[in-house]
Amino acid sequence: MATGTIPYSRRKRQRASLIDPYKSYVLKRWHQGCHSGAQLTKELRTKGYKGSAHGIYRYLETLKASTLAPSKQKSAAKLASSIQPNALLTLSASQATWLFFRKQEDLQPEEQETLRQLRQASPQLEVAYQLVDEFLHMVRERTGAQLDCWLNKVEISRLPAFHTFVTGVRKDKDAVLAGLTLPWSTGPVEGQVNRLKLIKRSMYGRAELDLLKLRVLHQSKKSQDRKDKYRNRQGPQADRLKKPKRRKMAQPL
Repeated sequence: MATGTIPYSRRKRQRASLIDPYKSYVLKRWHQGCHSGAQLTKELRTKGYKGSAHGIYRYLETLKASTLAPSKQKSAAKLASSIQPNALLTLSASQATWLFFRKQEDLQPEEQETLRQLRQASPQLEVAYQLVDEFLHMVRERTGAQLDCWLNKVEISRLPAFHTFVTGVRKDKDAVLAGLTLPWSTGPVEGQVNRLKLIKRSMYGRAELDLLKLRVLHQSKKSQDRKDKYRNRQGPQADRLKKPKRRKMAQPL
């Protein structure tokens, strides 16, 4: 190639597997001396595992490959008592992100322990958690006045994961500040926009703007009857109040 680079040379992201939530249990049973794939498959079935037995055998092969030489191993009983399964080994990126975004009081005790271990695993993770927690506090409590201070903290931290997000915030800072301060929301407008897109996509290649206008502005007979009934109940006085007053034309001199 002209550039001398290899395409698709990045490390592929590891996909989530059905056995991921059960790896800590398998690791614990492995250290207790249970190396039978059939027995572990039976135990995981009772715990709700819905994957294939091949996935369990494949994970057991990775455990066998990482086992130390027999001369350096301890007995199974001592190893089981001295080594505890690490929950971080089975934690995916999406699960870690979810722990960062949830409130502390909404987490289960085991999730709180996993979050504590995750924050202690690296100083950068602790800084990232603090920044995420402060930003979520601004969103929930509408304390947008702290936005500039938060942006300065992000720059001082020099965490690459926040660069793209901070760049977008600075480009549209006024809108972000309004969203973090004002009580109004564009949710209803965005809902109507999504409704229009849904109707348009369902009609793609079948009709033009005229039919789209009819579908958007069409009112059902029940809705129209309900409005007429309300108008009649209000009486002629309501109609008179709604009519705009006509301005008198100035008489020519």
